[in-house]
Amino acid sequence: MQHVVLSLADGLYLFFIIVTFVCLATRRDALLPTLIGLFLTGLALKEGNLLGGVLVTYKAILLAGTDLLNMIMIIASITTLTKVMADMGVDQIMVAPAKKLLQNPLKSFIVLSIVILPISWVLRATPAVVLIGTLLVPTAIVSGMSPVVAGLLLSILGKGVALSSDFLSQGTPAFTAKATKLPVGDVFSASIPIWATVSIVTMICLCIVARKIQKQENIKRLSGDDLHIDAYREAATTKAIEVTPVAKLMAIIIPLVILADIITMVVYKLSGDDAMALMGGTFYLVSALCGIIHYKGKSFEKVMEHARAGWMFAIKVFGPIIIISGFFWLGGQSLKTIVGDPNMQGLAFHWGYFTAEHMPINKFMVALLATVTSGLGALDGSGYAAIPIGASIAMALGQPIGANVTYLVAMAQISAIFVGATLVPWGFLAITGSVVKIDPQELARKSFIPVMVGLLVGVIVTAFLA
Repeated sequence: MQHVVLSLADGLYLFFIIVTFVCLATRRDALLPTLIGLFLTGLALKEGNLLGGVLVTYKAILLAGTDLLNMIMIIASITTLTKVMADMGVDQIMVAPAKKLLQNPLKSFIVLSIVILPISWVLRATPAVVLIGTLLVPTAIVSGMSPVVAGLLLSILGKGVALSSDFLSQGTPAFTAKATKLPVGDVFSASIPIWATVSIVTMICLCIVARKIQKQENIKRLSGDDLHIDAYREAATTKAIEVTPVAKLMAIIIPLVILADIITMVVYKLSGDDAMALMGGTFYLVSALCGIIHYKGKSFEKVMEHARAGWMFAIKVFGPIIIISGFFWLGGQSLKTIVGDPNMQGLAFHWGYFTAEHMPINKFMVALLATVTSGLGALDGSGYAAIPIGASIAMALGQPIGANVTYLVAMAQISAIFVGATLVPWGFLAITGSVVKIDPQELARKSFIPVMVGLLVGVIVTAFLA
């Protein structure tokens, strides 16, 4: 296994990670400490060169913005379409059938849970969350469901549970197998009992947390303190719009177009950026078509107005996230681009290997180390990028003690995806938060206990299986 000598940059990186999570735990904004941490860590990476530290700061933020641009665009396109649909009254027509199923918080929780997982397996996480968040979540929230609970379901089930297994396309175990040179079938088989354990325990804990959150939500609504869901309540309950025959027609056409997108994704095996590009392009084209039909002579001004509003909303959500992400990009492979050194290794990798080198070795400790290091690597917002570090530690430490490394590698895979999906506000939670109109930092705080308990039980099970 690789020998690592920690530097000042490694120490600063870990220190500001701790500061960031203290901010999250105490409900303080994390942008200022991460920006300071980014500069100081960059300064250390450049051995005290002030110019180099400033350049690292900006390049990290620029790279984070480039990597997140696709997410920003998809949120902008969704917002544009939903505003046009709201003006036409199409949204009210489309959610009318769902109201029969989403009548109260409990039914909404059950229905969303049933729908989210299979759609995420088919479409991948981001397109699934976008679709469900656009079509079903508003009605669930208006029926009484807490937006926070809806967001937790979307992130934990939509990405954590779905992509840590990836049963249909098996892209996740294939990626893990490629990183470890293990047979993909072995990785897939080994992941099933661990995935089931982590997922079931996390969902049980989520139900307990959701029940508490829902009680608080009910109290707020009874007292009239429900301003955080005005965007949904007003659109669905107080805005009276004359529904035209054209609107009724578009309420049929739009779901059919989205269905066509889904079929296209499945047939052509589109995922990730390609799937998001298909949906984003579709949303913009449908917005233009609806705008021309509904606004007629005012279509130029109104479509521009809604497109601008969409981008303003997306930037408002992602603006701080880009700066925060810049700091965490220092932990992964992006560091090579930021500092301009192809031999540079992410700072999270340094800490992973250093910890593994100085801890006692047994099956439980190897499983724990693989889990922790994968989670640490996932703090840059990309769970997939973190899989190699946890998997390599599982391989390096598991083989000498005669452990079945496929189980240890599978645990590293599951940890990376779960942490990246549910505990990193500047990652997938940013999309989820924008869909449910909730601060992603709040979703990260509420996810922490369910996910941590699930992963801890998963470590115990992994140690026994390995």
